[in-house]
Amino acid sequence: MKKKITVVCCYNDKKQYSRLVQTLSEQTLPCEFIGIDNSSRTFSSAASALNSAAGKIQTEYVVYSHQDIRLQNPDLLETCFTYLCQLQTGDILGVAGAVKNPDRHSSNLEFVASKILHGPNHAPAGEIDFSGMIPCETVDECFFGGRTETFRNAPFDEKLCPGWHLYAVERCLHAHSFGHSVFVCSLPLVHESGGTIDRTYNLNFYRIAKQYAGIGCIRTVCGSAKTDFLHRSYFYLKRELLFLLHRL
Repeated sequence: MKKKITVVCCYNDKKQYSRLVQTLSEQTLPCEFIGIDNSSRTFSSAASALNSAAGKIQTEYVVYSHQDIRLQNPDLLETCFTYLCQLQTGDILGVAGAVKNPDRHSSNLEFVASKILHGPNHAPAGEIDFSGMIPCETVDECFFGGRTETFRNAPFDEKLCPGWHLYAVERCLHAHSFGHSVFVCSLPLVHESGGTIDRTYNLNFYRIAKQYAGIGCIRTVCGSAKTDFLHRSYFYLKRELLFLLHRL
């Protein structure tokens, strides 16, 4: 049976990586798997690591996964594949997405749409109820993908995302800017980490907000900010203050 999907994971924790590989091997839909060992810090960014695997992907679809993702039900990858098949080239699909608040008085806010459980206590990540696949603004990096051609035509931006944060968010903004769509699907995975926001995240958010200033607002699952100079600067400085006060 010819495999239709490749899962790519850059890892530095071999124990977590092994558990991911194990859950993938138990799926009803067989997949190709590309592991990028960054234990020795060969790559300085997720963008450069994931781009390095592009030439090895032979399947029509690709998913990029964090090392601490668990697919606890054996049919989850098959379900993911049915969603991927609905995408056009250029579209992006994730499992946790920022959905614009329908309240026009709070247009810079977002809801998190997700069915995943995350963190050490496996808390629900989502804030709204949905099923299937719905449009969203951006998706989280923990588990996302699309047609392989999408990422060959528009590789991860290594200059704009020189670290380990927001590389999927940036690709979502890029997709929107070219008229493509971004979706989040109701796939109940487990993400063992709750995610962290550090000063490199904050700086990268500012950098991306400057690059995409024309869109007006960037919405992510970790927060939103308007992109004009005044608002993006305020958002950046506010978070820097919270870091100094040890409140983030």
